[in-house]
Amino acid sequence: MIEHKPDYQKSIVNLVSTFLKHFDCQTYHEEYPLEGSFEGILKHAKKIVIFLVDGMGYEKFAKMNEELNFQDVLKVSSVFPTTTTAAVTSWFTAKTPKEHGMLGYILYLREIGSITNMIEFSYPGVEGGMFSNMMKKRIHRLENVFDALREKELYGGVLTHASIANSGLSYLIHRNGHIMSYYYMGDLLATLKKRLSEDWTGILYVYWGHLDGLGHKKGPDSDAYTIEMKRILTELKRFSEESLNDETLLVITSDHGMIQIPPTRNNFLKPSDNFNRLLSSPPGGEMRMMYFYLARRNNVDLLKDYFNSNYPNTVDFLTPREALDLELFGTGRTHPELYNRIGDVIMVAREDNAFTYLYSGGEEKLSGMHGGLTSEELYVPAIFLHA
Repeated sequence: MIEHKPDYQKSIVNLVSTFLKHFDCQTYHEEYPLEGSFEGILKHAKKIVIFLVDGMGYEKFAKMNEELNFQDVLKVSSVFPTTTTAAVTSWFTAKTPKEHGMLGYILYLREIGSITNMIEFSYPGVEGGMFSNMMKKRIHRLENVFDALREKELYGGVLTHASIANSGLSYLIHRNGHIMSYYYMGDLLATLKKRLSEDWTGILYVYWGHLDGLGHKKGPDSDAYTIEMKRILTELKRFSEESLNDETLLVITSDHGMIQIPPTRNNFLKPSDNFNRLLSSPPGGEMRMMYFYLARRNNVDLLKDYFNSNYPNTVDFLTPREALDLELFGTGRTHPELYNRIGDVIMVAREDNAFTYLYSGGEEKLSGMHGGLTSEELYVPAIFLHA
C-alpha cells in the first residue's frame, strides 16, 4: 500500500502562499508554519527570490549539508505526482494539482483528443510543431502568482533558460510575468545580480533544470549528480554572501526529489503488450506512476491481474476516487478536467521499480526517476539566505 503521501499543511503550496501573504496578496491555502528560528525571517523582505533547482531532494541535500553547513533549512513536502509538470505549476500558481489540473508529464487532454507531453506540448516522443501551436490555442493559460502580485501593483518575474522560455509548460504558467532568460550559470548570476540592484518589490523566480537532467541520465546516487549539486549550492552560497542586502531573501528550493532505478527494475512496456487491448489510449503519467484510460470500466480487474501476474509486488493501484479521498492531489476545488486527465486507474510503483512505456520507441533508458511516493521523491529543502 501507499507508504507516504504529500503533506499539504507543510508543502510547496503552503510555502509560496506564505510569500504571497507577506505581500498581502490573495492566497487559496494556509501558510507554511514558520516557527522557531524562522519566525520573522520575512519581516524586512522587499524582494523574495525563489530559486528552483529541479530534482534536488531533501535527503540528498541533507547529506551534503553536513559539509556545506546551510543554517536555515526547512523540509518541505512536494505534491503528487512528484514531477515537474505538477510541482513547478504549484510553485507558480500557489495551487494544488487538484486545482490547477497539471497532473503529470503525459496526460490525456479531452480538448485535444490525444495524450500529450505537457512540458513540450507534443505527442510523446514526437517533436511539437503544429501540435504545439494547437495546444496553445486550445489550452487556457493558468491564473498564477504573477496575477496576484499584479493586483497589488507588485513585481513578478521569472529567469529561466533560453531554450524553454515561452515554450510548452512555461507558456501555460508564466502569464503576466516579466520573463528573462539565460544561457549558462555565469549569465544567470550576472542577470540576477543586475536585477537585484534595481528598485522593485515582489517575487522573482529562477529556474535551474540541469541537475534534474543529469539525475535522469546518471542517477541521483552518482558522483556526477553529487558534484553538480555541490557546485550549484556552493556558487549560490557565495553569491548570497556577495550580492544580497537586508531587504532581499533568497530561497533555494526544488520541485521534487529523485530515486535511483537499477536497470533490472526498469520495466519496458510496448504498445503491442496485451494490456493495451484494455485501453482506449496509451497510458499517461510518469515512469513511476501511470494513468490508465480504459476502453471499458469493467477492464479494471483485468488490468490489475496483468500487472500483478507479470510484475508481482511492484505496484499499487488506486481508483481516482481513492486518490482524491487520500488527498494525494491536494485539497481545494477540483479542476473541471481532472477526471478526464487521470483516467480510470492510477498505478504507483513501489520501492525502486519503474515502467517505461515506449510511445515512439526512442525513449531513453534513464537511471534516475521521480513521480512516485518514496520519501526521496517527496521531500525537498527550502534554504533561506539573507544578508
